[in-house]
Amino acid sequence: MTNFEYKEMLDFSEYDILEDLQEDAWGMPARELVPKRLIYATLKSGGVVIGAYKNNEIIGYCWGWVGNKDPYGLFIYSHHNAVRQEYQNQGIGLQLKLAQRDWALKHNYHLINWTFDPLQSKNCYLNLHKLGVECSTYKRNYWGEMVDILNKGIDTDRFYSNWYIRSKHVEKRIQGKIENFSELLLESNCKVFETQITNNKITVKKTHLEINSQFVFIEIPSNFNELMKEDKESLIQWRKETRTAFETYFNKGYKAIDFVVEKETEIIRCFHILKKEENGN
Repeated sequence: MTNFEYKEMLDFSEYDILEDLQEDAWGMPARELVPKRLIYATLKSGGVVIGAYKNNEIIGYCWGWVGNKDPYGLFIYSHHNAVRQEYQNQGIGLQLKLAQRDWALKHNYHLINWTFDPLQSKNCYLNLHKLGVECSTYKRNYWGEMVDILNKGIDTDRFYSNWYIRSKHVEKRIQGKIENFSELLLESNCKVFETQITNNKITVKKTHLEINSQFVFIEIPSNFNELMKEDKESLIQWRKETRTAFETYFNKGYKAIDFVVEKETEIIRCFHILKKEENGN
């Protein structure tokens, strides 16, 4: 974006702002904050911290460090992608991730991993649809109990996702070459959930765990943050329903490869797109 600059944060004197950014972006309480010195230590150990600047003010940052484990080998684990609330929904998070990718390509990495909540529609759209991450690993209550406003009172289930930054799939997504799943969505036999809408609220009526098509669609609510404030029990039920669905289909060889948002009258419908490769991978 023309109004913002994205560059590595190499000077420790700039790091004072990072804890404040965590509080502002996520409503993170003091006990959950990652200390600035720890973030700087990972930078000095080969990691990467990229800031989003507006008029020399840091209004967001993306942070990752070097990982090394089977079956991935060396990769970057990307832990934070934070933007001040007043600047959210302006594409800054996307640009921070793309800047992180540029850094990783320059340093000869092939893979960046991170976790995200499969019920957070905006994150799902960014990660799966715009960036082209893939996921076939579901982690139950991955971060344990958290007390920030986005997680308090609900299990912290997560996708552990893979961003193969040199792949054709990622290149196409970044260039905006997106496959259209709208027609497939009309085929009800591909949808894992039969849902009903009452008073603009979507609930699951029935779950289909026996589908054997190339693609399956797993619906989630579009309004996670609203439900956290007004109807947490509904969100907890969605967590249970989707946990079973994702685990079942991942175990069958499917992986999440896209995320679709459809507007139906006054309701926004959101679907994870899962694909089963012909060879089972």
